[in-house]
Amino acid sequence: MAPSTDQFKAISVVDRHADTRTAALTIGDHLAESLGCSPSATIVIASFHHAAALPEAISSIQGVLGPHPILAATSCGVLADGQEHHSGPTLAAFSFEGPGVRARSFRFDHRDGPPEAWSRTLVRSRLRPASPPRLLFVMADPFTAGSESVVRALDHATPAGTPIVGGLVTGGSQPGTNVFVTDDAVANSGAIGLVLEGDVVASPIIAHAGRAVGPALVVTGSDQNAVRQLNGRPAAQVFDELLASLNNQDRTLLADRPVVGIVVDGHRTHLGRGDYLLRPMTTVDRNGGSLLLPGGVPRGSTIRFQVIEGATAREDLAMALDLASLDERPVAGILAASSVGRGPQLLGETGHDAARLHERLDGVPLVGFVAAAEIGDIRGEPRLAGMGLSAVALRPSQKSHPREAGPVQPM
Repeated sequence: MAPSTDQFKAISVVDRHADTRTAALTIGDHLAESLGCSPSATIVIASFHHAAALPEAISSIQGVLGPHPILAATSCGVLADGQEHHSGPTLAAFSFEGPGVRARSFRFDHRDGPPEAWSRTLVRSRLRPASPPRLLFVMADPFTAGSESVVRALDHATPAGTPIVGGLVTGGSQPGTNVFVTDDAVANSGAIGLVLEGDVVASPIIAHAGRAVGPALVVTGSDQNAVRQLNGRPAAQVFDELLASLNNQDRTLLADRPVVGIVVDGHRTHLGRGDYLLRPMTTVDRNGGSLLLPGGVPRGSTIRFQVIEGATAREDLAMALDLASLDERPVAGILAASSVGRGPQLLGETGHDAARLHERLDGVPLVGFVAAAEIGDIRGEPRLAGMGLSAVALRPSQKSHPREAGPVQPM
């Protein structure tokens, strides 16, 4: 292939062909033609229509582009440029290259055990840092790496402030059904990702969907997945009393989709949307007086119940994009993870998140996936959150405009 260009460049391609090999070869050809060189790395997101043949698809793309770091995962929804595809076969790829950019793929599988067992030494041996990372992009299996521990393990192995973006993939209904590919390795568990170093800046974009209602409450009794007491009283009773105090609209929203917001920093006196980790309540056990949440909430935590509404989600993303637009450096590409809880039922339109990101950031190449939970910066630390959007804008580290590049959409 042709030698590398002298500036940071990104390309995205999406193909809707039902045959996986045809879609992969089409994508490989378009990436090769558009880049004119072997990329620094490629990220591929596939609908479950392509799950069985995804390893062969990645091999085909590698055959066209030449050996380079590449990772792929299945998802129930694919973000590609300004659109979101929640049904039908979809294969989307995002490639980038630049003379001062270094990228490496990494993976953890069942042989490494759960994230709680990953030592700092193990994680660093997979990340292989040669210089301070500019970004860790992560896609993890919710059944085997679906806990806050995966984020903590990565965070403890990298310098403070390293952006960690991504999330838990969606689509697999049981363990072993999600598909992950890194270079020539295939797995159905664990986590995969990409490390970026060198002349690239990764600017996180975080948006939330929750609006706090009712007073702050202290968890005074909990075990495993159950919150048993709030402020010394049965948690289910406190929840029902709050419901009764709300206006009709908020009462309906909270009853239909009950969510708890865990305060990240209990010392803060003024709390905004970015101060909570959102966790959905699965059951209100009125007989036992408990609230059941995946992962539970530690005793001593401060919480507020959250109303999830489209207006809040749209407004918060708009504010996040206003902030991102203040950076004078041009955006070359976007990676994103949008919570499965957002979608058209919440946001009022299909493809809201992808469309707004694409439109507000000058139509640059974008690829992303629908996440069971997204990984993003919450009050200065990477955390596993819910109901939000976690994206990252990739920019050249110098104030030079990237070569003209953009989305490619095969017919």
